[in-house]
Amino acid sequence: AMSPHPMQYASITYLNLPDEYFKEQLAIRYKERLRILALALKEAGFKVVSPEGSYYLFVDYHEVEQLNGLSPMDAAMKLMRDIGVACVPGDNFYGKSLDGQHMLRFAACRSMSDISIALERLKKLNPLK
Repeated sequence: AMSPHPMQYASITYLNLPDEYFKEQLAIRYKERLRILALALKEAGFKVVSPEGSYYLFVDYHEVEQLNGLSPMDAAMKLMRDIGVACVPGDNFYGKSLDGQHMLRFAACRSMSDISIALERLKKLNPLK
């Protein structure tokens, strides 16, 4: 299968970027976004494990009062519907294993303004802090 024509040009541009872009600029950008997002998720009651090389956070939600007892899909839908923050159910990444139960995945690849909005919305999960 062929990728769309504009995607081919974007790929060429991407592959021609200097190594420094990947080693420095891109890494720093995502590390800061991940740090800020992880802090907000921890304050909301999520158990966060910091990644070593990705732009997303895989978090355990079972201690978040409003999400406790929900399936990963129901927890993700509740966050989208009631809080206005999108995430992916963690069990999507484990096939038939139960390892992804109580897990959600939050991506930090959005703009800082989108992440800032999400941070404010996540405060609704823990109004006492």
